[in-house]
Amino acid sequence: MCDVDKVHILTFADVKQAAERIEDGIIHTPLCEAKISKCMDYEIYLKCENLQYTGSCAERGIRNMFVARHEELCTCGVIVPSIGDLAIGAAYHGESLGIQVTVVLPDRTPPALAQRCSELSADVVICGETLEDSTNYAKKVHMETGQILLNPDDPDIMAGLGTVGMEIITQLPEVDAVIVPVASGSLLAAVLVACNKLKCSCLVYGAECSKVPKMMKACQAGHPIGVPVVPNLAEGLNTCIVGRNSFATIKGRLDRMLEVDESYIARAIITVLERERLVADGAGVCSLAAVIQGLVPELRGKRTVCVITGGNVDSSRLARTIHRGLSACGRLLRFAVPLADNRTGLENLAKIISDEHAVMKSLVTEQMWVQSDVGTTWANVVVETANEEHSENFKDRIRHLYPSARFAIMDLNDKKCKR
Repeated sequence: MCDVDKVHILTFADVKQAAERIEDGIIHTPLCEAKISKCMDYEIYLKCENLQYTGSCAERGIRNMFVARHEELCTCGVIVPSIGDLAIGAAYHGESLGIQVTVVLPDRTPPALAQRCSELSADVVICGETLEDSTNYAKKVHMETGQILLNPDDPDIMAGLGTVGMEIITQLPEVDAVIVPVASGSLLAAVLVACNKLKCSCLVYGAECSKVPKMMKACQAGHPIGVPVVPNLAEGLNTCIVGRNSFATIKGRLDRMLEVDESYIARAIITVLERERLVADGAGVCSLAAVIQGLVPELRGKRTVCVITGGNVDSSRLARTIHRGLSACGRLLRFAVPLADNRTGLENLAKIISDEHAVMKSLVTEQMWVQSDVGTTWANVVVETANEEHSENFKDRIRHLYPSARFAIMDLNDKKCKR
C-alpha cells in the first residue's frame, strides 16, 4: 500500500523500466483501424487490450509489480480485491511466477470467473455485496497476515500500464489523440505520461460512465473525491474514488475528461461485436462510446486511438447486454396493440410485421385483464429492426393501422418502462 502521507508522480523512466521487465510476459496487442471509421467522420483505431491472455490491460501492471517485487511477494503472498480483471490477471501471473494469490470477489461475481481464478491456483474468497466490501475484507486480512494488498494505484502497477501508451506511439507514430477508459485512473495517468514523452502533440482524453463520474468530480474539486457507485454497464470502471498517485500524475496535464451516457456504452458494445468482430465489456468500450456519442467533435478527421481495455464478460451478462444494446440502438421495439379476438387478429399483425421486414422476437396476448370490449385482446410484441430509420418507419406504420398502439422505451436498468 502507498504511504498515506506521500504521493508518487509517475515518470517515463518508470514506464520504460516496466517495459523491459514485462517484455516476455505479456501480449503486444494489435492496433487496428476500426471498420466503423468508414461510417463516421473520424479516423478511429482500436488498441485491443481485450486480446491479452486474461482479457484486459490489467495484466501489464500486475506483471510488472510481480517481477519488480518477486522475492517479497513470494514470501508474503498477495491478496487482491476485485470484480474481475485484477483477479484473473493476478491469478494467471501469480501461477506463472510462483506467487501465491488470494482473490476476494463480491457475491455477485459470475461463478465462471471465480472458477477460472481457482483453476489458476488462486485461493478464492467470496465476500460482501460490493467491491468496497471485498476491499475492506482484504485490508483486514492484509493487516492480520502480512499478505501484500494489490492496489491499482501502486506505482509499479501504473508503470506497467504505461506500456500501452508506449506501444500506441510505436505502432502509430502519427497518432493525434488517445482516449482512455477511467477506473482508478492508473491507466489514464500512465498512458498520459508515455504519450507526453514520446509525442507531446498527442492529446490524451479520459472517458468514464456518467453514472459514476469520479474522475470528473476529482478534476473539478482539485483532489480525489468519493462518489456513489451506481450499477451500470461499465462495471469494470466502478470505483468510488480515483487513486491519489494517479490523480497527482494527471493533475493539470489531462487534455479533456469525458462523461459517457450508458446508452452509448451499450451501442458501442454492439458496434464492436458486429462491426469489429471483437468481444469487449462495457468498461472496455467506454472510449469508443465517447466518440459514438459525439463528445469529441474536435477530433473529426484526426487519427484517434480508442483503448479497448478489456473483454471479461460472462456469457449470460453478454446476452443481456446485447439485448439492452439493441434496445438502446432502437433495433428492439416493444409495443402493445389491440387486436380482434379471432383468427384474423394475430394473422393480420404477423403479416404487417413481415411486410415491414421486421423480425418478431416475442408475442404474448392478454385477455383476462383487458378493460375494453370482450371482442378485443391486447398483444404485447417485441420485434427487431435493422436500424433506427427502419424502426421509425415501422412505428409509423403500426400507429397508422393501430391508433391505440403503445410503444415502450426500455430503461437500461430495467427499473421502469416509459410509454
